[in-house]
Amino acid sequence: MVIPTYNERESLPILLEKVFSVFAGSKIPGEVIIVDDNSPDGTGRIAESLKRRHANLKVLHREGKLGLSSAVIEGFKAARGDVLGAMDADMSHPAEAIPEMFAAVQKGADVAIGSRYVKGGSIEGWNAYRRIQSLGAVMLARLFVNAKDPVSGFFLVRKSCLKGKMLDPKGFKILLEVLVKADCRSVREIPIAFVNRRAGKSKLGGGEILYYLRNLIGYLSSGRRTEVQFLKFALVGFLGTLINLAVLYSLTEILGVYYILSAVAAFMVAVTSNYMLNKVFTFGERLRHRALGKFGRFLAVSVAALAVNLIFLYALTESLGIYYLVSQLIAILAALSINFFGNKKWTFKT
Repeated sequence: MVIPTYNERESLPILLEKVFSVFAGSKIPGEVIIVDDNSPDGTGRIAESLKRRHANLKVLHREGKLGLSSAVIEGFKAARGDVLGAMDADMSHPAEAIPEMFAAVQKGADVAIGSRYVKGGSIEGWNAYRRIQSLGAVMLARLFVNAKDPVSGFFLVRKSCLKGKMLDPKGFKILLEVLVKADCRSVREIPIAFVNRRAGKSKLGGGEILYYLRNLIGYLSSGRRTEVQFLKFALVGFLGTLINLAVLYSLTEILGVYYILSAVAAFMVAVTSNYMLNKVFTFGERLRHRALGKFGRFLAVSVAALAVNLIFLYALTESLGIYYLVSQLIAILAALSINFFGNKKWTFKT
């Protein structure tokens, strides 16, 4: 079990006690590998001292804050077992679920996920914004994989599934990288009660969101045709962005309309333009071919993207104090993946 750490001195001793107790109680021959990114609070030193108490504890020290996903990969390389696992150090993942997850792998699953979004799973201690943010990340990830919680940080995977695979994610979402790139034919999801951290500070920030979006864009290329379509879609989206921003600015600055309402109006103007251009230019259809029905689908996908857009726009503007036009640019980029794949796989499916 690989546990990346950065400033987790309060929770780590408690978590290790639980994990090793679960190993012993379930007769799982497990080891724990702590990968510490030179924590200023001394987490690495505490981890070293705990090796006297836990024989199967290994500690890897890195020179700086290099990221959770790369820490998990480094831990996987140092692991001796045939089943590899990852979990957070902040006590949010229940160690008690490890035996059921391990049993699922023993029975044939390539990956066992500690899932918040299957029946019986739950999340405790999150506000509405964090819940919406998480659901947005899951919705985007499910364009690529079928798991209900493909961005969970708590999972087990057969080591053989990763052999020869080049994993190179940035940010937190290592499981999505595994599901997309590794040979994972059988995936089991075990319901867990995810509990928000009670100690320390969350590492989730704007940088992690941008890393996640970059990873998604990196998964887009599944063939020459898709690449060309995506470039065309992006070009249409750029033109739509200019239209969107022009309408937003005009309504807000000239007419004095509240910027959220302006964003909705700007969206409706831009989506109509984008539909016509994508139908003819990106996906090579005649404009009149099933025009109304396909516009309905395009609009539905665009509304889903709008939800992502508005969440980012509001959060960046109100919470982080970013100028609303800059927020809108970032929000539009965040909605790009769901727009492209939703329309390719549903609206203009060929």
